[in-house]
Amino acid sequence: MPAAIVVGMNRYQLPVRSLSRVGTDRNHTDRGADGSVTDVLARSSTRVFFCHRGSLLVSRGGLHLFRVAQLKEHWDGLTGTRVYIGRSDTADLVALLLDDAGRSTADSAVLDDSAASADDFLLAPAVGTTMDDPTWVDLRALATQLSDTDIDAATTAVALDNWHRTHTHSPRTGDPTVPSAGGWVRVDPEAGTEHFPRTDPAVITAVLHTDDAGTERILLGNNALWPEGRYSLLAGFVEPGETLEQAVRREVHEESDIDCDTIRYLGSQPWPFPCSLMLGFAARARSAAIAADGHEITDVKWFSREDIKAGTADGSLSLPGEVSIAGQIISAWLDGEQLL
Repeated sequence: MPAAIVVGMNRYQLPVRSLSRVGTDRNHTDRGADGSVTDVLARSSTRVFFCHRGSLLVSRGGLHLFRVAQLKEHWDGLTGTRVYIGRSDTADLVALLLDDAGRSTADSAVLDDSAASADDFLLAPAVGTTMDDPTWVDLRALATQLSDTDIDAATTAVALDNWHRTHTHSPRTGDPTVPSAGGWVRVDPEAGTEHFPRTDPAVITAVLHTDDAGTERILLGNNALWPEGRYSLLAGFVEPGETLEQAVRREVHEESDIDCDTIRYLGSQPWPFPCSLMLGFAARARSAAIAADGHEITDVKWFSREDIKAGTADGSLSLPGEVSIAGQIISAWLDGEQLL
Protein backbone atom coordinates (compact mmCIF):
# COMPACT_ATOMS: atom_id res chain seq x y z
CA MET A 1 0.00 0.00 0.00
CA PRO A 2 1.43 3.42 -0.93
CA ALA A 3 2.48 5.58 1.98
CA ALA A 4 0.38 8.65 2.64
CA ILE A 5 1.91 12.09 2.58
CA VAL A 6 0.60 14.52 5.16
CA VAL A 7 0.92 18.29 5.32
CA GLY A 8 0.02 19.19 8.89
CA MET A 9 -1.47 22.55 9.81
CA ASN A 10 -1.10 22.39 13.60
CA ARG A 11 1.93 20.17 14.02
CA TYR A 12 5.58 21.11 13.81
CA GLN A 13 6.81 22.94 10.72
CA LEU A 14 10.41 24.01 10.22
CA PRO A 15 10.87 27.68 11.13
CA VAL A 16 12.59 29.97 8.65
CA ARG A 17 16.15 29.88 9.97
CA SER A 18 19.76 29.75 8.90
CA LEU A 19 20.15 29.68 5.10
CA SER A 20 16.37 29.69 4.54
CA ARG A 21 15.84 33.30 5.58
CA VAL A 22 14.56 35.78 3.00
CA GLY A 23 15.44 39.46 2.92
CA THR A 24 15.69 40.53 -0.72
CA ASP A 25 13.29 41.14 -3.58
CA ARG A 26 14.80 39.27 -6.53
CA ASN A 27 13.26 41.91 -8.82
CA HIS A 28 13.60 39.83 -11.98
CA THR A 29 12.36 42.65 -14.20
CA ASP A 30 15.62 44.55 -13.61
CA ARG A 31 17.97 41.72 -14.56
CA GLY A 32 18.77 43.52 -17.79
CA ALA A 33 17.21 43.38 -21.24
CA ASP A 34 20.68 43.09 -22.77
CA GLY A 35 21.67 40.36 -20.32
CA SER A 36 24.10 42.56 -18.40
CA VAL A 37 23.98 44.38 -15.08
CA THR A 38 25.09 47.70 -16.61
CA ASP A 39 21.88 49.58 -15.79
CA VAL A 40 21.89 48.40 -12.19
CA LEU A 41 25.55 49.32 -11.70
CA ALA A 42 24.81 52.86 -12.86
CA ARG A 43 22.40 53.47 -9.98
CA SER A 44 23.59 55.42 -6.96
CA SER A 45 21.70 52.98 -4.73
CA THR A 46 23.68 49.95 -5.92
CA ARG A 47 26.07 48.18 -3.58
CA VAL A 48 28.53 45.45 -4.57
CA PHE A 49 29.82 42.51 -2.52
CA PHE A 50 32.44 39.83 -3.20
CA CYS A 51 32.01 36.05 -3.35
CA HIS A 52 34.78 33.54 -4.07
CA ARG A 53 34.49 29.74 -3.98
CA GLY A 54 31.94 29.60 -1.18
CA SER A 55 33.36 32.44 0.92
CA LEU A 56 32.02 35.98 1.32
CA LEU A 57 33.83 39.16 2.26
CA VAL A 58 32.34 40.39 5.54
CA SER A 59 32.99 43.08 8.16
CA ARG A 60 31.22 44.79 11.06
CA GLY A 61 28.51 42.17 11.31
CA GLY A 62 27.49 41.95 7.65
CA LEU A 63 28.52 41.68 4.03
CA HIS A 64 31.30 44.13 3.18
CA LEU A 65 29.56 46.41 0.68
CA PHE A 66 31.20 48.70 -1.86
CA ARG A 67 29.89 51.57 -3.93
CA VAL A 68 30.69 51.06 -7.60
CA ALA A 69 32.84 54.21 -7.61
CA GLN A 70 35.09 52.70 -4.93
CA LEU A 71 35.97 49.84 -7.29
CA LYS A 72 36.31 51.83 -10.51
CA GLU A 73 40.12 51.89 -10.55
CA HIS A 74 40.34 48.09 -10.25
CA TRP A 75 37.10 47.11 -12.02
CA ASP A 76 38.70 45.38 -15.00
CA GLY A 77 40.83 43.24 -12.70
CA LEU A 78 37.87 42.03 -10.65
CA THR A 79 37.25 39.20 -13.08
CA GLY A 80 34.51 36.61 -12.77
CA THR A 81 30.74 36.87 -13.15
CA ARG A 82 28.57 39.81 -12.13
CA VAL A 83 25.12 38.90 -10.85
CA TYR A 84 22.19 41.12 -9.94
CA ILE A 85 20.97 39.54 -6.70
CA GLY A 86 17.99 41.83 -6.18
CA ARG A 87 16.80 44.72 -4.07
CA SER A 88 16.95 45.15 -0.31
CA ASP A 89 15.12 47.85 1.62
CA THR A 90 17.99 50.28 1.01
CA ALA A 91 20.00 49.13 -2.02
CA ASP A 92 20.25 47.16 -5.21
CA LEU A 93 22.73 44.32 -4.61
CA VAL A 94 25.24 43.04 -7.16
CA ALA A 95 27.51 40.09 -6.37
CA LEU A 96 30.94 39.87 -7.97
CA LEU A 97 31.52 36.11 -8.25
CA LEU A 98 35.29 36.35 -8.43
CA ASP A 99 37.49 33.85 -10.22
CA ASP A 100 40.95 33.22 -8.78
CA ALA A 101 42.50 36.16 -10.63
CA GLY A 102 39.68 38.42 -9.49
CA ARG A 103 40.17 37.29 -5.89
CA SER A 104 43.85 38.18 -6.19
CA THR A 105 42.95 41.66 -7.42
CA ALA A 106 40.44 42.07 -4.61
CA ASP A 107 42.97 41.10 -1.97
CA SER A 108 46.00 42.99 -3.27
CA ALA A 109 44.51 46.10 -4.82
CA VAL A 110 41.04 46.79 -3.50
CA LEU A 111 41.66 45.58 0.04
CA ASP A 112 45.36 46.45 0.27
CA ASP A 113 46.11 42.98 1.61
CA SER A 114 43.92 43.64 4.66
CA ALA A 115 41.46 40.79 4.08
CA ALA A 116 42.12 37.97 6.50
CA SER A 117 41.75 34.30 5.67
CA ALA A 118 38.51 32.61 6.66
CA ASP A 119 40.50 29.77 8.22
CA ASP A 120 41.20 31.81 11.34
CA PHE A 121 37.51 32.27 12.07
CA LEU A 122 35.87 28.92 11.35
CA LEU A 123 35.76 28.00 15.03
CA ALA A 124 34.44 31.42 16.03
CA PRO A 125 32.81 32.98 12.96
CA ALA A 126 31.30 35.84 14.94
CA VAL A 127 34.81 37.17 15.46
CA GLY A 128 35.31 37.45 11.72
CA THR A 129 32.01 39.14 10.99
CA THR A 130 32.44 41.80 13.65
CA MET A 131 35.96 42.89 12.73
CA ASP A 132 36.40 46.32 11.19
CA ASP A 133 38.76 44.94 8.55
CA PRO A 134 37.14 42.88 5.78
CA THR A 135 37.43 39.13 6.28
CA TRP A 136 36.78 36.15 4.01
CA VAL A 137 34.43 33.69 5.76
CA ASP A 138 32.79 30.49 4.47
CA LEU A 139 29.01 30.67 4.01
CA ARG A 140 28.35 27.82 6.45
CA ALA A 141 30.11 29.73 9.21
CA LEU A 142 28.02 32.81 8.43
CA ALA A 143 24.61 31.13 8.46
CA THR A 144 23.58 32.38 11.90
CA GLN A 145 25.73 35.53 11.94
CA LEU A 146 24.22 37.66 9.17
CA SER A 147 20.93 39.53 8.83
CA ASP A 148 18.07 38.09 6.79
CA THR A 149 18.97 40.34 3.85
CA ASP A 150 22.67 39.50 3.93
CA ILE A 151 22.25 35.73 4.34
CA ASP A 152 19.67 35.65 1.54
CA ALA A 153 22.05 37.52 -0.78
CA ALA A 154 25.05 35.43 0.30
CA THR A 155 23.28 32.07 -0.14
CA THR A 156 22.06 33.09 -3.59
CA ALA A 157 25.54 34.29 -4.59
CA VAL A 158 27.25 31.06 -3.52
CA ALA A 159 24.67 28.94 -5.33
CA LEU A 160 25.06 30.93 -8.55
CA ASP A 161 28.85 30.98 -8.22
CA ASN A 162 28.95 27.18 -8.00
CA TRP A 163 26.77 26.95 -11.11
CA HIS A 164 28.70 29.50 -13.19
CA ARG A 165 32.06 27.89 -12.36
CA THR A 166 30.93 24.40 -13.37
CA HIS A 167 28.69 25.16 -16.36
CA THR A 168 30.89 27.26 -18.63
CA HIS A 169 30.11 25.25 -21.78
CA SER A 170 26.94 24.11 -23.49
CA PRO A 171 26.07 20.46 -22.71
CA ARG A 172 24.59 20.20 -26.21
CA THR A 173 27.35 21.64 -28.39
CA GLY A 174 30.39 21.99 -26.12
CA ASP A 175 30.67 25.67 -27.08
CA PRO A 176 31.45 28.29 -24.42
CA THR A 177 28.44 30.00 -22.87
CA VAL A 178 28.19 33.56 -21.57
CA PRO A 179 26.19 35.02 -18.66
CA SER A 180 22.90 36.70 -19.45
CA ALA A 181 19.80 38.03 -17.65
CA GLY A 182 21.82 39.65 -14.90
CA GLY A 183 23.79 36.46 -14.29
CA TRP A 184 20.75 34.17 -13.96
CA VAL A 185 21.08 32.54 -17.39
CA ARG A 186 23.95 31.32 -19.56
CA VAL A 187 23.57 31.54 -23.34
CA ASP A 188 25.29 29.69 -26.15
CA PRO A 189 25.97 32.59 -28.58
CA GLU A 190 26.24 30.27 -31.58
CA ALA A 191 23.16 28.11 -31.03
CA GLY A 192 21.17 30.70 -29.12
CA THR A 193 20.18 28.16 -26.47
CA GLU A 194 19.64 29.23 -22.86
CA HIS A 195 20.84 27.31 -19.81
CA PHE A 196 19.48 27.89 -16.33
CA PRO A 197 20.91 27.41 -12.81
CA ARG A 198 20.81 23.86 -11.56
CA THR A 199 19.06 22.92 -8.33
CA ASP A 200 19.05 19.29 -7.16
CA PRO A 201 16.15 18.33 -4.85
CA ALA A 202 17.09 15.99 -2.01
CA VAL A 203 14.87 14.49 0.67
CA ILE A 204 16.02 14.21 4.29
CA THR A 205 13.87 12.24 6.69
CA ALA A 206 13.33 11.84 10.42
CA VAL A 207 12.19 8.21 10.63
CA LEU A 208 10.34 7.55 13.89
CA HIS A 209 9.19 4.42 15.71
CA THR A 210 7.31 4.00 18.99
CA ASP A 211 7.79 0.78 20.95
CA ASP A 212 5.20 -1.09 23.02
CA ALA A 213 6.20 0.89 26.10
CA GLY A 214 5.41 4.16 24.33
CA THR A 215 9.01 5.33 23.86
CA GLU A 216 9.54 7.15 20.57
CA ARG A 217 12.91 6.75 18.85
CA ILE A 218 14.51 8.40 15.84
CA LEU A 219 16.60 6.59 13.23
CA LEU A 220 20.07 7.99 12.55
CA GLY A 221 22.79 6.74 10.23
CA ASN A 222 26.57 6.93 10.00
CA ASN A 223 27.82 7.74 6.50
CA ALA A 224 30.82 5.78 5.21
CA LEU A 225 32.75 9.05 4.79
CA TRP A 226 32.18 10.19 8.37
CA PRO A 227 34.17 9.43 11.53
CA GLU A 228 32.86 6.90 14.03
CA GLY A 229 30.18 8.37 16.26
CA ARG A 230 28.85 10.92 13.79
CA TYR A 231 25.17 10.35 12.95
CA SER A 232 22.46 12.19 11.06
CA LEU A 233 19.11 11.74 9.34
CA LEU A 234 18.88 9.58 6.23
CA ALA A 235 18.91 11.58 3.01
CA GLY A 236 19.27 11.26 -0.74
CA PHE A 237 18.54 12.88 -4.07
CA VAL A 238 15.18 12.66 -5.80
CA GLU A 239 15.50 10.50 -8.91
CA PRO A 240 13.88 11.17 -12.31
CA GLY A 241 10.24 10.12 -12.42
CA GLU A 242 9.81 10.07 -8.63
CA THR A 243 7.45 11.95 -6.40
CA LEU A 244 8.88 13.30 -3.17
CA GLU A 245 7.15 10.65 -1.05
CA GLN A 246 8.47 7.92 -3.36
CA ALA A 247 11.98 9.30 -2.88
CA VAL A 248 11.54 9.24 0.91
CA ARG A 249 10.37 5.62 0.90
CA ARG A 250 13.12 4.50 -1.48
CA GLU A 251 16.00 6.26 0.27
CA VAL A 252 14.94 5.08 3.72
CA HIS A 253 14.52 1.50 2.50
CA GLU A 254 17.82 1.48 0.58
CA GLU A 255 19.83 2.80 3.50
CA SER A 256 18.14 1.07 6.46
CA ASP A 257 15.79 -1.66 5.10
CA ILE A 258 12.89 0.17 6.76
CA ASP A 259 9.45 0.58 5.18
CA CYS A 260 7.45 3.72 6.01
CA ASP A 261 3.68 4.04 6.18
CA THR A 262 3.13 7.74 6.94
CA ILE A 263 5.15 10.62 5.52
CA ARG A 264 4.83 14.26 6.52
CA TYR A 265 6.49 17.30 4.94
CA LEU A 266 8.23 19.61 7.44
CA GLY A 267 9.92 22.31 5.37
CA SER A 268 12.86 23.03 3.10
CA GLN A 269 16.26 24.70 3.04
CA PRO A 270 18.61 25.75 0.24
CA TRP A 271 21.97 24.01 0.57
CA PRO A 272 24.31 25.41 -2.10
CA PHE A 273 27.12 22.89 -1.54
CA PRO A 274 27.05 22.77 -4.46
CA CYS A 275 23.41 23.03 -5.57
CA SER A 276 20.92 21.17 -3.37
CA LEU A 277 17.46 22.03 -2.11
CA MET A 278 16.88 19.98 1.04
CA LEU A 279 13.27 18.87 1.56
CA GLY A 280 12.61 17.80 5.14
CA PHE A 281 10.18 15.02 6.06
CA ALA A 282 9.13 12.88 8.99
CA ALA A 283 8.07 9.27 8.43
CA ARG A 284 6.67 6.46 10.57
CA ALA A 285 8.53 3.14 10.41
CA ARG A 286 6.40 0.00 10.11
CA SER A 287 8.82 -1.98 12.28
CA ALA A 288 11.98 -1.50 14.32
CA ALA A 289 14.05 -4.05 12.37
CA ILE A 290 16.92 -2.23 10.61
CA ALA A 291 19.98 -3.04 8.51
CA ALA A 292 22.48 -0.56 7.06
CA ASP A 293 23.25 -0.91 3.37
CA GLY A 294 26.94 -1.36 4.23
CA HIS A 295 28.11 0.87 1.39
CA GLU A 296 26.91 4.46 1.67
CA ILE A 297 25.68 3.94 5.25
CA THR A 298 27.87 1.86 7.55
CA ASP A 299 25.59 1.88 10.59
CA VAL A 300 22.01 2.76 11.52
CA LYS A 301 20.66 2.99 15.06
CA TRP A 302 17.48 3.88 16.89
CA PHE A 303 17.99 6.65 19.44
CA SER A 304 15.66 7.74 22.19
CA ARG A 305 15.81 11.32 23.40
CA GLU A 306 17.70 10.11 26.45
CA ASP A 307 20.19 8.21 24.25
CA ILE A 308 21.00 11.35 22.27
CA LYS A 309 21.34 13.56 25.33
CA ALA A 310 23.66 11.05 26.99
CA GLY A 311 25.74 10.47 23.85
CA THR A 312 26.26 14.14 23.10
CA ALA A 313 27.07 14.81 26.75
CA ASP A 314 29.83 12.18 26.95
CA GLY A 315 31.16 12.87 23.45
CA SER A 316 30.37 9.46 21.97
CA LEU A 317 27.76 10.93 19.62
CA SER A 318 28.20 13.80 17.16
CA LEU A 319 25.18 15.36 15.44
CA PRO A 320 24.85 17.95 12.66
CA GLY A 321 24.73 21.58 13.74
CA GLU A 322 21.61 23.69 13.42
CA VAL A 323 22.93 25.45 10.33
CA SER A 324 21.64 22.38 8.49
CA ILE A 325 18.06 21.22 8.18
CA ALA A 326 19.08 17.88 9.72
CA GLY A 327 20.28 19.58 12.87
CA GLN A 328 17.13 21.69 13.08
CA ILE A 329 14.81 18.68 12.76
CA ILE A 330 16.74 16.60 15.30
CA SER A 331 16.80 19.52 17.74
CA ALA A 332 13.05 20.06 17.38
CA TRP A 333 12.39 16.37 18.05
CA LEU A 334 14.67 16.44 21.10
CA ASP A 335 12.67 19.40 22.41
CA GLY A 336 9.50 17.31 22.23
CA GLU A 337 8.00 18.67 19.02
CA GLN A 338 5.44 16.40 17.36
CA LEU A 339 6.85 15.68 13.90
CA LEU A 340 4.06 13.29 12.85
